Amino acid sequence: MGLIVLIPVLLVTSSQRYGAGPTVGTGPAMTAPAPTPNLPSGSVQAAALAGLFMTQLESRDYMAQWQELAPDAQAQWPSAVSRAVLLQSKFSGASTITSFSLGSVHSRVTWTSQETPTVSVPDAYAVSVTVGFASPATLEPTGVANDYRGLIITVAPTLITAPAQVRRENSAPFVMRIVGEGPASLDAPIIVPAQLVARTVTVPILMYHLVGPFPDRAVYTNLNSYILDYDLTVTPAAFTQEIAYLLQNDYTSISLNRLSDALLYGLPLPAHPVVLTFDDGFLNEWQYAVPTLERAHYTAVFFPCSGIIGQTLGHESYMTAADLADLASSGFWVQDHTYNDGTSLWGRSPAQMNFLAGDTAHSLEALTQQPIQFIAYSGLWPYKSGTQVEAPEQELFSELPPLGYVAGLEDLRLPAAPWLETSTQLWELPRIRVFDNETLAEFRGILHHG
Repeated sequence: MGLIVLIPVLLVTSSQRYGAGPTVGTGPAMTAPAPTPNLPSGSVQAAALAGLFMTQLESRDYMAQWQELAPDAQAQWPSAVSRAVLLQSKFSGASTITSFSLGSVHSRVTWTSQETPTVSVPDAYAVSVTVGFASPATLEPTGVANDYRGLIITVAPTLITAPAQVRRENSAPFVMRIVGEGPASLDAPIIVPAQLVARTVTVPILMYHLVGPFPDRAVYTNLNSYILDYDLTVTPAAFTQEIAYLLQNDYTSISLNRLSDALLYGLPLPAHPVVLTFDDGFLNEWQYAVPTLERAHYTAVFFPCSGIIGQTLGHESYMTAADLADLASSGFWVQDHTYNDGTSLWGRSPAQMNFLAGDTAHSLEALTQQPIQFIAYSGLWPYKSGTQVEAPEQELFSELPPLGYVAGLEDLRLPAAPWLETSTQLWELPRIRVFDNETLAEFRGILHHG
């Protein structure tokens, strides 16, 4: 690609604004003052660096790639070595990258981390890229090769802070760096390896529903409906207390993609990882849970039912399409909870499956512009144990990969070891319900980490 001519463009990075922790790498430390107006040649530089970055990915030169990453991008990974090990494993065999093509460049974009929503970089450049694989038709889940079309590499001009002598010896104190890694990023679509290695990690997946004030009994004409809504409710005060407990005890929220990278490829997890999930797409999750999560710098996964988006049913309202799109663009995740809550997927015909699940993923992808690869089963798991399955469940597990899914999340309420997630049981990932009126001691008990 040749040398990139540098221009003095300034950038505010999240390391400065949010106090991000130390980064891994041998390059000069970087920070940035306020941004200046965009310069046209920045797009040319961004495209050149994106091309170099993808050439390095195709040639499997992951350590060279590491040097192209900005500190905020490096900070997403446990280390340069662990990143290289994951990419080496992920892009091998049928998923070996054999070609790539760059698309258009857009300026004035903001990159937001999908693992830490408050880490963002404004005034960057977005370069679209499409990847070609050695054997795309054989990759799992079905259609995942198409998910690698039009991915975004985000490039940001970054000010080098170095000793005065070093600055004098350089023609410009700025470099272009990669912040969003596109196909190489932590949040890239999951490709399931041809051969699964048995791995188990300790990661509680917490499941919330209604986050808001307790329902008013006086407005309910049906007692059972009132009891159901009450049992699904965690008050804003209780939710805030639980998130505060996680923060005070050094828990790190991770995405299901990050969990999958650990299970499928052995990527190390941070200490005390936890996945926060919210079912059904209730509007009060947006109103009460999201602000608390943003203050904590925590990501989360929202599972709306595609058939009731933007509706009001009974006494509950649901997030709109615009709400869900905003979540997906601001560091949170949207995945699938089927068409409508309470309808199980067991024993369905292909047409019913497409309506209840496959079509729902497509509609959510259209809203979020993100691949939908995880499904939370609606309706309770029919057995006491997540490992207890019979013919209808096994049949369902074989039907989900052709629809594009990677894993399924259960609602077990009180499984024997709800914090253990296993690579060989991706369709039976247990979650732990957080109930109303739980004490902090009870909450602490469901977070057991071995």
